Amino acid sequence: MRNQGRRKLPVLAAAGLAAGLVFSSAAAAYPHPGGMHSEAQLASAKRNIAGGLQPWTDAMKELIPRADFYLSEPPSASADFHVPGYYEDPAGHTGASEVLHTDVRAAYASALAYRLTGRTPYAEKAKAILNDWAFRNTAVSGTDGPLVMTYSGVGFIHAAELLRDYSGWSEADKTAFSNWLTNVYLARAANPIKTRSNNWGDWGIYGAMAAYYYKDDPVLLNDEITRLKNKIDSSIAADGSMPHEAGRGASGLWYTYFALAPMTAAAQIAKEAAGIDLFQWTSPGGRTIKQALDYLLFYMNRPDQWPYGANPRMPVSDEEWGYNLFEAMSDYYDEPAYKSFASVKGPIMYLASHSAWNFPSVTKGGLRLVDEKFDALASTAAPRGWTVSKAANTSAVVWNTPTAADKSLKIWDTNTSGTASAVKVFPDQYGIIEAEWKFMYMALFPNARFGLKHAAVYAAELLTTASGLIYRSGTGSDIVLQTLSPDAWYTVKLIANPASDKTDVYVNGQLKASGVPFRSTVSALDRIEFAGGSGETGTFYIDQVKIMN
Repeated sequence: MRNQGRRKLPVLAAAGLAAGLVFSSAAAAYPHPGGMHSEAQLASAKRNIAGGLQPWTDAMKELIPRADFYLSEPPSASADFHVPGYYEDPAGHTGASEVLHTDVRAAYASALAYRLTGRTPYAEKAKAILNDWAFRNTAVSGTDGPLVMTYSGVGFIHAAELLRDYSGWSEADKTAFSNWLTNVYLARAANPIKTRSNNWGDWGIYGAMAAYYYKDDPVLLNDEITRLKNKIDSSIAADGSMPHEAGRGASGLWYTYFALAPMTAAAQIAKEAAGIDLFQWTSPGGRTIKQALDYLLFYMNRPDQWPYGANPRMPVSDEEWGYNLFEAMSDYYDEPAYKSFASVKGPIMYLASHSAWNFPSVTKGGLRLVDEKFDALASTAAPRGWTVSKAANTSAVVWNTPTAADKSLKIWDTNTSGTASAVKVFPDQYGIIEAEWKFMYMALFPNARFGLKHAAVYAAELLTTASGLIYRSGTGSDIVLQTLSPDAWYTVKLIANPASDKTDVYVNGQLKASGVPFRSTVSALDRIEFAGGSGETGTFYIDQVKIMN
């Protein structure tokens, strides 16, 4: 399964990156595009590309020439996708599989290029390939046919999500594709293998989840989320190894990756569809996805210590498997080792045989790093997952304001020489992020501070004064944003760019300051802080804290 998609191509011309995206407003069970690539993710990628930020800009310089190359590739669907077993007929397996792999790579890359540029030739290419398979392919056969169709063909589903609202893809064509998903992809490939205990089961669950998301079927998708939870619990050992994969000797390192790639991609769909964060979930048996990721990374960094066989299979110079996974996982975990490992290959575009984390660099972002409403937390206690610091006669606790069903964070201070603060940490962000929260104070509380930081350094800092809310600019001139009244909620939003050390500030949806310098220069953003007024007393409330990258 050698990387087939890294041949040298011309670099991207700058034109066309600002083309708009079109999204449907039609009612559906799930947002579309979605699953692997949400509207927020695509918008974030476009914004970072337009800003010339890395790794998005260089990743785009790889994607577009590749999509241009595929414009001349004709589709090649077969009525019966027949793949013999790899170990019984390696050459026959590889040759038959590559027919599908080529079409999937072309459709997926073209659809993504369309979404990021708005250029219709890319959409037309993706449409032609999807239609070819939807109208011609009726069977999957051979020992490995179901597996290969599942792990490669899931890329067709991602392409269809990205193409879903393209006006040139007719309703009849989309219906044919949906029917192909039901009658061929699910019935003959993903569903028959999803109960397998090894990596076949991981790919089957992931493929089924992608299909049910596309088909807006929450009942069956929720069944697959339950299956995925059980798979995490049963296939990961206490030390983080995956015994069904690791035990395959020198190939075990590769197979561990080959199981984790679909497991984590399925977790992304679960998060997008149901708000269930399996990246942070601990199973009844105490198993976590991160345990398995850490186990894989340990031995990818130390292959000579692999306990299941000498000279384990590792990526060769033109392969990026493993690196693509950790590039993607650096978005989900505050784990510098993941980013450091992936940086050796960045930017990463993994166009090989299987469709999980193929474009992790150009699509970084669009994830909700923080989504805190405080409603599910215990009242009068410090908010779980936040770091609270407090002096005497101060507190930062969850409070029943406005109501017991709609709680908030209460920061209370009667100490004129100390204060309380609450901090939420998230992974280092080098691209543009959006941070939003609501606040209200019962009486004027000067010197209360809100804002984004890197470690102990304030980047975008807001401060209350006797006259209202100000922004602490790095130029030394404070910017008055808004007069404030007690017992009134205000919504603040920052669009902050650590690459330029500037931010836009909105209050109640109105732009109050544009491109203003950070309080201090930083290399990244990694936390949001709310703090009481040093030297002052008072009470204020924080609610609905959201941070998107």
